[in-house]
Amino acid sequence: MSVLELVPQSLRPGAPRAGRAGRGLLAGSALAWVALLLLWLPLGVSGADPHAHHAVPGPSGGAPALDAWSPAWAGGWMLMVAAMMWPLLVPTVDRVARSAYPSWRVGLAATAVAASTALWLALGLAAASVAQVASVPAGSVWWQLAFVLVAAGAWRSARRTRLLWRCVKLPPVAPGGLRGVRDAAGAGVVAWRRCAALCGPLMIAMVVGHDPVVLVAASLSVWWEARHPRAWRDPVPLLLIGVAALGAVGGEFMTP
Repeated sequence: MSVLELVPQSLRPGAPRAGRAGRGLLAGSALAWVALLLLWLPLGVSGADPHAHHAVPGPSGGAPALDAWSPAWAGGWMLMVAAMMWPLLVPTVDRVARSAYPSWRVGLAATAVAASTALWLALGLAAASVAQVASVPAGSVWWQLAFVLVAAGAWRSARRTRLLWRCVKLPPVAPGGLRGVRDAAGAGVVAWRRCAALCGPLMIAMVVGHDPVVLVAASLSVWWEARHPRAWRDPVPLLLIGVAALGAVGGEFMTP
């Protein structure tokens, strides 16, 4: 069996279009990108701090402190998860929807998405809480740069590659009922594990702020690697991670 045969059909070059469930997920991701753009543009025009929507004033007028448990932080994080991660779930939700009875398709596909998204929320809250306890300021360039460099270092990890291939195959999904709900949630968990192996450090880098350059470069890197079965053998993902690192550093000088 070749490496290419291990990759889901929907992720191979020249793959068929996403199914109805997958298209709905892509539409949700597109709306999240629009919402993020609307958040970025007014801030850029006014010269405000791009990380202020999930921060509180720092002590003695210093750098704004991260507020990990605020609704604003959770909302911004969920938008970022939807924008960046939902496209990676398209093969999973299409597989779940195809396995389900017609009356269960939407519910089981939504269950898979909810399970994966909930895990991203839990990971984000955990990482942001650590940053808050450590007094990492919102938009910290050093936090972002450190985890971007971790992502670059892990890019050619053999252990990471083995995890990616183990998570390619999804478990069988029952077509409905409580077992179908359980199986769909399990498929979402398996998909999340693969996504976390692909881009966990890049996501953690952005718990302190959603710099546009970092977010776009990181998204393109993980989408490329998910789309191309031999992506770890070409320089494109690593080059895009490098762009993300430059974006993290450049954002420090562009913030008033």
